[in-house]
Amino acid sequence: MFSERDRNSYTLAARYMRAAAVMLFAPAFLLGATNSTTQMLSASVAANGKLSVPASLTLTTVGSTFVAYSGSLTVSYLVRTTASTGNGSITMTASADFGPAGGPSISSGQLTYLCSGANLGTACSGPLTVSTSSQTNVVTIGAGVCTGGGAPCSASNPNSVQTTFTLSNNPAYKTGTYSATLTFTISAI
Repeated sequence: MFSERDRNSYTLAARYMRAAAVMLFAPAFLLGATNSTTQMLSASVAANGKLSVPASLTLTTVGSTFVAYSGSLTVSYLVRTTASTGNGSITMTASADFGPAGGPSISSGQLTYLCSGANLGTACSGPLTVSTSSQTNVVTIGAGVCTGGGAPCSASNPNSVQTTFTLSNNPAYKTGTYSATLTFTISAI
């Protein structure tokens, strides 16, 4: 049989063994160990542009007989160009002539426009004639410019330019409602 002293020694030894096992198999966080690592992040920020225009514009005429139709729309845009060699532009083209036939004609040069109030870049000088075959200028944007946030970017967010259209009012047009689609394009390099 075991003496009291042997039993106490055995109990003490068993306790040490359990403590050693717990310490041996305990997760690192229980031991107070820390570990860290680093991760390199990178982002390639490119020249970019985004624009929006109202869904539609109705040209109207008022006043004297056969006064030209007119209407204005605001082109809103966000842009960032490359610092040293970049440039950008907003251009416009008509997808097709007015339809149905018998009314005004874009291809005959009857629709013109002016640009004003560009708060980033240079508004077109005009009047310019809308084309169905080529893009015409609305805004020219220089190198190293960006929208919003203040220096070095513009204070406005978004930027905007006013575009005012004039359509001749020829008495030979047949009565009716005519429509055409304009496509605005922004590019940034």
